[in-house]
Amino acid sequence: MDHHHHFQPARPPRHHRDYQLDARLAYTRGRIICMKHYTLFFLLIFCPGPSLQAQKTITLDVKGRPLLEVLPDIEKQSGYTFSYTPSLLKGFAKVTLRAKNEPLEKVLHRLFEQSDIRASVQGKYIILKKRPRNVVVSGFVYDRESHEPLIGANLYEEISGEGAATNNFGFYSFSVAPGEEIRLRSSYVGYMTAHRSIAISGDSVMDFFLEPSSLLKEVVVEGNLRNAVHHAETGKISLEAATLKAVPAFMGESDVVKTLQHMPGVAAGTDGMAGLYVRGGNADENLYLVDGNPLYHIHHLLGIFSAFNPEAVKTMDFYKGSFPGRYGGRLSSVMDVRMNDGDMKKYSGTASVGLISSRFSLQGPIVKDRTSFSVSLRRTYLDLLARSAMFVLNRRNKKKDPLNYEHMDFGYYFYDFNAKFTHRFSDKSRIYLSVYDGKDQFFGESHTIDKNETTYVQDDKEFLYTSKYEDNISINLGWGNRMASVNWAYAIHPRLFSNATLVYSRYWSDIGTSSELIQSSTSQYAKDTPPERKSYYALYHPIYRSGIEDVGYRLEMDYARDNRHRIRFGTALLHHHFRPEESRVYNGLKDGQITKNDTITYADENIGVTELSLYAEDEMDMGKRWKVNAGLHLSGFFVQGRSYVSAQPRLSARYLLSPDFSVKASFGKMHQYVHLLQNSYLSAPTDLWVPVTRNIKPLSSHQFSAGIYGKYQGFDLSAEAYYKKSTNQIDYKDGVGLLTGNLNWEQRVAQGVGVSYGLEMMARKRFGNTTGWVGYTLSWANRRFPGGEINQGKTFPARYDNRHKLNAVLSHTFNKHFDINLSWMYASGNNTTLPEEQYVDINGQQASYIQERNNFKMPGYQRLDISVNYYRHKKKGRMGIWNFSIYNVYAHHNSFIVLPSEGFAPGPDSIDGYPQHSYPTYQSYCIFPFIPSFSYTYTF
Repeated sequence: MDHHHHFQPARPPRHHRDYQLDARLAYTRGRIICMKHYTLFFLLIFCPGPSLQAQKTITLDVKGRPLLEVLPDIEKQSGYTFSYTPSLLKGFAKVTLRAKNEPLEKVLHRLFEQSDIRASVQGKYIILKKRPRNVVVSGFVYDRESHEPLIGANLYEEISGEGAATNNFGFYSFSVAPGEEIRLRSSYVGYMTAHRSIAISGDSVMDFFLEPSSLLKEVVVEGNLRNAVHHAETGKISLEAATLKAVPAFMGESDVVKTLQHMPGVAAGTDGMAGLYVRGGNADENLYLVDGNPLYHIHHLLGIFSAFNPEAVKTMDFYKGSFPGRYGGRLSSVMDVRMNDGDMKKYSGTASVGLISSRFSLQGPIVKDRTSFSVSLRRTYLDLLARSAMFVLNRRNKKKDPLNYEHMDFGYYFYDFNAKFTHRFSDKSRIYLSVYDGKDQFFGESHTIDKNETTYVQDDKEFLYTSKYEDNISINLGWGNRMASVNWAYAIHPRLFSNATLVYSRYWSDIGTSSELIQSSTSQYAKDTPPERKSYYALYHPIYRSGIEDVGYRLEMDYARDNRHRIRFGTALLHHHFRPEESRVYNGLKDGQITKNDTITYADENIGVTELSLYAEDEMDMGKRWKVNAGLHLSGFFVQGRSYVSAQPRLSARYLLSPDFSVKASFGKMHQYVHLLQNSYLSAPTDLWVPVTRNIKPLSSHQFSAGIYGKYQGFDLSAEAYYKKSTNQIDYKDGVGLLTGNLNWEQRVAQGVGVSYGLEMMARKRFGNTTGWVGYTLSWANRRFPGGEINQGKTFPARYDNRHKLNAVLSHTFNKHFDINLSWMYASGNNTTLPEEQYVDINGQQASYIQERNNFKMPGYQRLDISVNYYRHKKKGRMGIWNFSIYNVYAHHNSFIVLPSEGFAPGPDSIDGYPQHSYPTYQSYCIFPFIPSFSYTYTF
C-alpha cells in the first residue's frame, strides 16, 4: 500500500456516465485485488518457500533424549509436521543438541548429520528419507593470473558448514548429498574469496580460480583447516610467502629460517652459529624438505642466510610438537618447504641487487596452459669485493719493496640455484621436475717473498751471495648440496590422490690446505768463479673430504573417505652412501740431491645403508568438537649386516571449546638414524654426517604436548607445554675432538640421554595495516651420559639451554608506497665449556682444569632490527622496491665466542715467587655489530 500523500488541484463536476465508468473500473480493480489475495494465500499455504523456512527459528537444549521425544518439540516451534516411515528411525541414537534461535534448516542438518537420514521441507511437512549415497565434488584451486595451484586453500560449504583444504598440489575433495544445492566458497591468504552454487546429481569436478588482492593481508574464513584453532596438530606453524616479509630483511633478503627463529620454541644460537635448535634439540635433529625431498645443509655464511631463496618459496609448514605419520627420520622438527611451480599464463620475474648479493628469478609458460618453468639464482660477491681490495693492497706492498713483500688473496662466496618445471597432462595429471644446487666456497692465499743480494770481502776475496725465500700458504674450504627429483601427481579418483617421486640428493664437503717452502741460495767468488748453488723445497698438502649421497623413491596416497575422514598412507625407500671422512696428506721434500715424496691416506670405511619406511595416517572429525589425527610410522634401517626396525605411533587430538577456542594434546615417538658430528658450532665443512652402525644405536624420542589455542578480538592466541625425552644422544667424549689422533669417529663419541621441557606462548595479529606477534618461551634442556665418558656421568645443561626467550615482530603499512618492519629478540645466553684453572703438569706442560661440561653461561642475546620498504609502482604491473635495513640497531654486544685473554689471575700458591696455578680471565667477541644495508628489487 502506498502511504505517500499526493495533492492535486480541484477538478470540474463530472457527468453521470463518468460515474458508471468509475463503478465498473472499481469493480474490476476489486476482483483483481481479491485474486491477488487468494493467490498469495494459496502460495503461502501450499508452497512455502525458503524465505518462510528461514523465518522459523528453533531453540532446543536436549541431552541424551530419544529422537521421538525431540521431534514434537520441533513440530511445535516450527508449525511443520514430520513425515517418515517408522522403521526409518529404529535404532537411532539418543540426541544431544543445543540450539538457540537457529534456523530450522540448520537445526535439521545438525540433528541428522551423523546419520543416513536426510530431512527436507515440502509444503507443511518435514519429510525424512534414507539419505542416498553421497557424491563427490573435487578439483583444484588455482591462482587466476598464473594458473599455479594454491596449497592449503580453504573450501567451505555454507549450508552444511563442512570444510576442506587443498593438499600440497592444490587438490581438494568434498562429499555432498545428490540433488541438493551446494554453496561453496574458496579463500586463500592474499586472494579474493570466490563463491559458486550448483545443484549436482553425480560426482563433479569444480575448479576455483582466485583473484589476487593486494588489499587483503589475510582472508579469514570460518572452517579454515589451516587455522591453529581447528587443525589437530600441536606446535604447527604455517607460513606463506607474504608472511616471510614481516621480519626485517637482512642485507635486503627475507628468509624463511630467520622468520622461524622469531617463533616460540625455536632457538637461533647466536650470531655466526648456524642451525635451528628446537625444543632443546641439536642442529641435526631437524628434517628439511624441499618439495618433499631432503636437504642436509641449509645454511650459508655462518647461518646468516639460508638455502631457501625467498623468490622461490611458495609455502612452508613447520612441525615441532606432534608429527603426522607421514614424516620420519628426525627428532625435533620438520620443515616442509614448497617451491613455486611456475606461471602457466605469462612471464614474470624479479631482479634484486644488494650490498653483498644479487638475486634473479624468472617464471612463465613453455607451452601455454600446459608446461611452465620457474628458475631462481642467487650469488654473493664478497669474493670479488675482497679480491679488488687485496689487489690494491698487494700492488702497494710490492711497489714499496719489490724484493721483499707479501702477496695475499682471500674471498668467500655462496650461490643457490633453483629450477622447477611443471607439465600438465590433464586436469588429473601433472609431472614436476625440481633441481637445487647450492655451494659455499672459501679460499685464502698468502705468498711471502724475501730476496737478498749481498757483496762482501773476506780474505781479500770478493763474494757475491744471493738468496731467495718463498713461503706459500693456501686454504680452500667448500661444501654444498645437490638435489633433483621427479614427481608425478595424479588424481586416481575424486576421493583418491597419489604422488610418486624419484629423488637424488647429495651433500659434500672438502678441505684442502697447502704449505710450501722454497729456499735457494747462490754463493760466488768473483765473477770468473763458477757459482755454488743450494736449494731446499718442502710441501705439506693435506686434503679432507666427507659426504653423503641418497637415491630413492617415495609413494604417497591421500584418500578422502568423506568430509570428516581423511586417510593418508605411503612408502619410501632411500639408499644412503656415507663417506664419513677421508684424508690424504702429500709430503714432498728436496734438499740438495736428496728427494723424498710420500702420501699418507686415511679413510673411514664407506658405509652403504638402506632405509625403508611405511606409514598410515587417519584424520577424523568425531562430531562437531573432536578432531583426531592418529598415525603409525614404521621404519627399517639396514647397515653393516644389522637391522634396526621401529614402530613410531603418533596421536593428536583437538577439542573445540567454542568456535574460537580449542584445547589439544599430542604424543609422538620419533627415531633418527643419521647424526651430525660437529667439531664446532660454526657450521663448518668439518662437520660429519654419519649413520648408526653396529656400535652406534639410533636416536629415539618421546614427546608429549598440550595446549590451548584461540581467537579473540582479531588476535590468534596460543599457550603450549611440552615434555621431550630422547635416548642415545651423541656427543664427543671429554678431551676428544674431530681430529684427535688416529681414532675413528665411532671411538670418539658417547651416547646418552636428553630431557627438555617448557612452555611456549604467543599472541599474533594477522590482518589490518598493523600486524605482528609476540612470543615467549620458558624452557629447560639437560643431557646425561651414564657411561661416564662425558662429565663423569653427571647431568649438565645442554649448550642451547636458553631459559627465557622473548620475541616481538611488528609490521605496519602506511600506504601503497611505504611499510616498516621491526623485530626484537631476547634470549638467555648459551652454555659453553671453558677452563676453570691453568696449571703445569708433572711433565712441565701447560694444562687446563675443567670440572664440568658447559660450565660457563654466556651473556644474554638481544637485538633490534628494522627495515623500511618504498614501493614505486610502474606501468603494466611492474614495480621497483627500495629496501633500507639496519641489523642490531642499538649495536648490542652479542657474544659470538668467548676465549681466554692473554692475562691470568695468579692463584694463592707459588714456588720461588712463581705461581703454579692461575685462573684465566675471558674476553667475548662480537662479529655483527650495527650493520646498515640497502637493496633494490625490480619486479616485472
